[in-house]
Amino acid sequence: MNIKLGLTCISEELKEIDKKKYSFRTMTRKRFNDLCVIHDRNEAIRDLSERILHNAHATRYIIRHCIDNNILHYRLSSALFPLITDEKTEVSLDDLPDKSSIREELEFAGKIAKDFGISIGSHPDQFNVLASPNRDAVSRTINELNFQASVLDMLGLPQDHTAPMNIHVNYTPKMDESLEIVATRFFRNLSMCDKGVYKRLTIENEDKGFFNVDNCLKFSDYLFETFQANIPVCYDNLHDFCNPSEGNPSVAFNAERCAHTWVKQTEKSHLDEDNFIAPVFHWSEGKPEKPRAHADFFALGNIPPHIAIETNKPAIWECEVKQKDKAIKLLQKQMLAV
Repeated sequence: MNIKLGLTCISEELKEIDKKKYSFRTMTRKRFNDLCVIHDRNEAIRDLSERILHNAHATRYIIRHCIDNNILHYRLSSALFPLITDEKTEVSLDDLPDKSSIREELEFAGKIAKDFGISIGSHPDQFNVLASPNRDAVSRTINELNFQASVLDMLGLPQDHTAPMNIHVNYTPKMDESLEIVATRFFRNLSMCDKGVYKRLTIENEDKGFFNVDNCLKFSDYLFETFQANIPVCYDNLHDFCNPSEGNPSVAFNAERCAHTWVKQTEKSHLDEDNFIAPVFHWSEGKPEKPRAHADFFALGNIPPHIAIETNKPAIWECEVKQKDKAIKLLQKQMLAV
């Protein structure tokens, strides 16, 4: 089957080989502050810098692992740069003593991915809320999204939806708010972001609340028709199951509807096939006792549908079960048998 699968964040197989080498190293704000007290701020920054350089190496190893295992897409880990956008620690990438090595490592990782046809995207954390009326929350969101876009730039990735930055709208309209009001506020705040955010941003249907598939599509259409802003919809099958649209249409049908939002930025009015790019979607499975929680593996026969506006541009399905590449390998075997 002509379906592309994507690995999200970490490799469970590599962690079994050497957990210390292939896992991402984090740092909490408390740990950073403790180092400042025990030693000094320079020592805390040095420790943080070493951790981030380690994470850059781990990113390259994971991309290489994707190449070796015919996994054609990778979603960057949100743990790649701990604390860099934390306003209270006030540390920037330029403060890190290893900043040049970090940039060089990410540039090399991006080149490897490009040379072997591995696409890359990101999924900034859910605290990012561009539709919020809270100015502090929006300011933090813009800061975070701008930095995440700069990471994609460091990897040498294009500023378009072939390197998507996917977020949740993560906002429920109040009683006196229409979808149009929320979308207008979202666009106004998006317009304050860097170009790398504006050109890459996508939204996904959510597992509860207002933004099911139907409302995400209405939201995306309104943004384009009113502001000529092309914000594709990333389809998530598990979220669709937990928070279905009216009539509960099929997975394949809803995924196809979302695929039609993935067109080149200034060409959405010309819906010929050459304008479409490969959509990046999410494929997952919930636990029977807790449907919103991701299962460890996919059940036998749970294979994503073939969705392609063009036969040479099938959807990329980021696999969001807990066993990551272990689950992908089993899914690949099932797909070969179909």
